Amino acid sequence: MIDESFHNYIKDFLLKSGEELEWSQPNYDNFLLAVKIIKRSERTYRILGLLTISIQPHKKVETTNNDKLDALKFTPRKKVDLDDDDRMTFRWLEEGWILKEVRFEKDEKTVRSSHYRMGFRLYQYEQLKIQQKVDQTRHEFIQLKNHILATLSTQVVHFDNFSYKKERGLQNIVKIVNQLNQNELSLSDFFPQKWHLGSRLKYLHFIDAFSQLCLHKKEFDWKEIGAAYFQKIGGSKEFDSYKQEFIDHLEEWANVPAVELGLTSLGQITPVFFAGQLSGKYAAYDWGPVHALTNLSIADEAYQTKATTLWLVENRAILTRMAATEYFLKETNSLIICVDGHLRSAHKNAIVQILDNSAIEQVMIWCDYDRDGLQISKEIHEAVPNHNNLTMKFVLPEQQVICDWYQFEQYLMDFLENDRMEQEQMMGGVEHWKKWIQA
Repeated sequence: MIDESFHNYIKDFLLKSGEELEWSQPNYDNFLLAVKIIKRSERTYRILGLLTISIQPHKKVETTNNDKLDALKFTPRKKVDLDDDDRMTFRWLEEGWILKEVRFEKDEKTVRSSHYRMGFRLYQYEQLKIQQKVDQTRHEFIQLKNHILATLSTQVVHFDNFSYKKERGLQNIVKIVNQLNQNELSLSDFFPQKWHLGSRLKYLHFIDAFSQLCLHKKEFDWKEIGAAYFQKIGGSKEFDSYKQEFIDHLEEWANVPAVELGLTSLGQITPVFFAGQLSGKYAAYDWGPVHALTNLSIADEAYQTKATTLWLVENRAILTRMAATEYFLKETNSLIICVDGHLRSAHKNAIVQILDNSAIEQVMIWCDYDRDGLQISKEIHEAVPNHNNLTMKFVLPEQQVICDWYQFEQYLMDFLENDRMEQEQMMGGVEHWKKWIQA
């Protein structure tokens, strides 16, 4: 009479703990069945309510074909008030799109509440739509991945006029796309955590579009990417709302600036502010005032430092204060870099490059004590290469340091239950900074 999946649906979404159903004989005149909601024990038997459900046979694969029903946006736990005398309500009930739930008072007769709920037929239909969406997403992902790999893997090696950086950047993209898994796409660490599945697929479309264009043109404008890919009116604007995010993430995947891959007319140069001794192939800086590297210079350089302590701070106020404190950086053999908020590819590349080329012994990570500050600390922690004998220290609100990331994360999450604090509120001074270095 009632299949097990229908019964399970009622148990999962309508019945409360300890409740069960007591079935009656169906009414085949209108295919409706009244089912008692009861609670029983060895000594008691109580009627708590009544469900009115349809037992009319119907196909599993179909559409509601009813805008009014769709507009109610039923979910398995949503309760909706409908007119019992409306013919449309009765038709939906009879056809199994909805069911009626009545709850009684303790006298088991007086109606306490009466609502309509999502019927099992509508539930199956919504589940089918979800599965179709999953299948469509999986198919779209597979097509995108295969097309990107086919475009880049087979053609990069045949372009002799590619610069070394362009070829290396495209090969880095290939390596990452190769590792993407359709079953883990929504959780993959290759994308920012805040991106939902739709944004991740959109980004892969952007990578596909970008790859095709940069293989065939030495230089191209941002608007050309969408225009060439979608080939429709308005196509050039398809990626506009994601512009900075997508460019930043493209540079992270490629590990070279977008301009090296051919993207021009951005008019953007990312500065990386620092203070301390630093040298490269084309430039050298000594202890003294605040200086700035750029994303372009970092890509062409191999920066290194004589410093043994690297400070990575969120805000410029800390950078300028330390740089202005006479002899502090030189006396403590320190280099300080300001990440200016959430970690961008230019800052990440600078950090990795300096650590790879230098003999840094410890990294001091100091960010605001709020949700963003915790996330930025995590981004820095993940960006710092796992060098042997490298110590990472995190500055706590109480002007102390801790060396374990997981302890720091838990400590700050507990702190954030009741408090918020910016770096500048506990900036301290030379004595504190030296104490942290020596801790």
